[in-house]
Amino acid sequence: MLKNRRHIRMVAIQSLYQLIDAPEYLTKGEAIAYALENGNDPEDGYDRVDNIYLYTLIDGVLEHQCEIDKVIEDNLSNWTIDRIQKIDLVVLRVAIFEMLFVNEEEVPNTVAVDEAIELSKGFSDDKSRQFVSGLLMKLLNQNK
Repeated sequence: MLKNRRHIRMVAIQSLYQLIDAPEYLTKGEAIAYALENGNDPEDGYDRVDNIYLYTLIDGVLEHQCEIDKVIEDNLSNWTIDRIQKIDLVVLRVAIFEMLFVNEEEVPNTVAVDEAIELSKGFSDDKSRQFVSGLLMKLLNQNK
């Protein structure tokens, strides 16, 4: 069961991460199932989820990926998008999707950034986390 928005974001990130290298043989539903099963005893299975926000994040990132990646590329200094670790790229994509395409009354940009930084603590090392934080803070300051 998805407990809160942070948990929803975590499952979305895990699902999208799996889809980076396996879009031709892994369905979105299978990626979500694997992400939900993560950390659970496979014998126990997982609860089926019909959480609208989970699908909003996953579908939104997939639908707007080119636009989101352009925003990332436009804000990189001495880097290219293909140099970004895949998990960090997914964290950035989810946060930027929320910043650009989710109503700010529902998810303020500062919340999207804070959540991404907190979630990156579980997925990345300190250096990657600083990179994610720096890029998102730059975007946040541009949008003020």
